[in-house]
Amino acid sequence: MIKSELNRIFKSRKSIITLFIIAIMPIIDFFTHIYGEILVYGGYNPTFIFHPVYSSFLSGSSIGSFTQILFFWLLPLYFLIIYSDSASIDLKNKYSIPLITRIGKQEYYKTKFKIAFLFPFISVFAILTLNLLLNILIFHSGTSFAGLEGYYNTFDNWSSFGFTHPYIYYLIYIITNSFICAGCSIMGLCCSILFKNLYIAYPATFFIWFIQIIIPFGIGNTIQPYTEYGFTYFVSGLFIFILILFVVCAITYFSKVKKDEIY
Repeated sequence: MIKSELNRIFKSRKSIITLFIIAIMPIIDFFTHIYGEILVYGGYNPTFIFHPVYSSFLSGSSIGSFTQILFFWLLPLYFLIIYSDSASIDLKNKYSIPLITRIGKQEYYKTKFKIAFLFPFISVFAILTLNLLLNILIFHSGTSFAGLEGYYNTFDNWSSFGFTHPYIYYLIYIITNSFICAGCSIMGLCCSILFKNLYIAYPATFFIWFIQIIIPFGIGNTIQPYTEYGFTYFVSGLFIFILILFVVCAITYFSKVKKDEIY
């Protein structure tokens, strides 16, 4: 079933287009930096060129940061389109019942959750890592953190670590963001299973995510490095996200997966 579910993603036009949109955002951000730091300032002066990690996508240091905003505000919707809405689609197309009858309910859901987690994690990790490597290649001489490097001694140990060990620090954020993307995909799958209706699953998933963006100590402090917030904010946003994800998964498991009904 794993192979068929992966084929389902790669043979779906909407999934491929959405994955392409996710991949193109860091590339647009990369070229925005080339324009702003090299073409505008006319060279590789380290005073004006950002450090490779600070010019990378997650740092949100490009002009307007519009690609980063577009990516993170709509994050769960992308992965719903790519795969997480598949449970509702299976039910709508009357595909789930014969499949569950053939392979078993536990195996059906286990495969769904595996794909929903691993595909976004691996895809986003690869995209963000490629973006970082491109920035290292082009902005290798950059040293600037937009002036923040002059004040890092006044920050907490976590923020200071970001300036003394920038590549390790940024890699932690790549892994964290890959996990958050995978978690959003799982959350979308849960809503798809719970509501069995795309018109409810999409708004419900977005609402759960949007609440986490706007609340204090929310996920916004976890996804972006080199902000004025420290380790407490980073961990709190991640903790709240994991807690909500756990609750949604628990509700899905006990209300749908564990029940004796086929669906």
